[in-house]
Amino acid sequence: MTMNSLNQRRERGTYVRGILALVLLLFVSIPAFAQGGVTTSTTAANFTNAGASGSTFTKLWIGARASGMAGAYSALAKDITALYWNPAGIANLPGINVGASYTSWFAGVTENFIAATLPISERYRAGFALTMVDYGNLSKATIQQDANAGTFNANDLSFSATVAGSLTDRFSFGASVKYLRSSILDMSADGLAFDAGSLYLTDFYHMTISMDLSNLGADRNFTGNSLDFIANNPYTNAYRDSLSGALLTGNFPLPLIFRIGLATDLLQGKVENQQLNADFDFSTHSDGPEQYNLGAEYVWNDMAAFRAGYAFNQDQLGLGVGAGFHFKTENFSGVVDYSYNTTRTLGGINRISLSATFQ
Repeated sequence: MTMNSLNQRRERGTYVRGILALVLLLFVSIPAFAQGGVTTSTTAANFTNAGASGSTFTKLWIGARASGMAGAYSALAKDITALYWNPAGIANLPGINVGASYTSWFAGVTENFIAATLPISERYRAGFALTMVDYGNLSKATIQQDANAGTFNANDLSFSATVAGSLTDRFSFGASVKYLRSSILDMSADGLAFDAGSLYLTDFYHMTISMDLSNLGADRNFTGNSLDFIANNPYTNAYRDSLSGALLTGNFPLPLIFRIGLATDLLQGKVENQQLNADFDFSTHSDGPEQYNLGAEYVWNDMAAFRAGYAFNQDQLGLGVGAGFHFKTENFSGVVDYSYNTTRTLGGINRISLSATFQ
């Protein structure tokens, strides 16, 4: 038996163990969202679990490159946005990487993402990411006053820390722990969640296989001063004229996502200075039906890129298009990306992303 065959057997064994670890995480997570709502099969015609989770901002796509391919990205995610898509994707990033992304949603909603990665050893990388969603000033209405009652603000925040490593030259694995917080008025719900992912490069047309699990965490609920109230005591001879109380809020689960992706360069190096990357993602969600994303990216001379994709089986998102420009010197690499996504009834979504690598 040659050394190459031994190495290949070790790599396959490492990959299988990684898959088993992710599958185990998936089965462990089932009770976490099963307790939070109805768990009707996603293949059933009367699926009713849509809208059963909270903190749904964690499902919003990150990065203009990924959204230009309509979310078909988990197996291609080998840049700083991999901190969202698949933590294993930062395992081979060179040098120090920084990046930011801005998204303009409908109705004045904005999303901001900033992140950084750095090497902690020859094979391992660490990453940190902050995502903030601002819903703007919303009109307040009460039972007593339905108009001109003022305004209030709502926002979401996620901060994650990631460690990823290349266990072999073909297989990488990563895991993230993140703090999630949702706020409205003076109420908030917060807690920890976990992500895990893997990437494996095959010999079959140099195809990359990805698997990742996102938002594994316990149920949570809102707390805050707005839930407290004082009620008049109906008994005129009572010791106290008023009674204090508090409203109780129900628990909600996180939107658990399990995703499998396949990606390859369709040109396979046969055309000089050109690539045609294709990615297909299948994902299953605890709060909705399965989703399918298909996207392609044409890259010329490792400098200019043009992208398009489509998200299937979603209630709003569909077509995505985008473009990017890559600038490189000996010690610096910079990328600017833009994307536009269509929705069925909510208008267009614009994203712009910037990233840089310092060697």
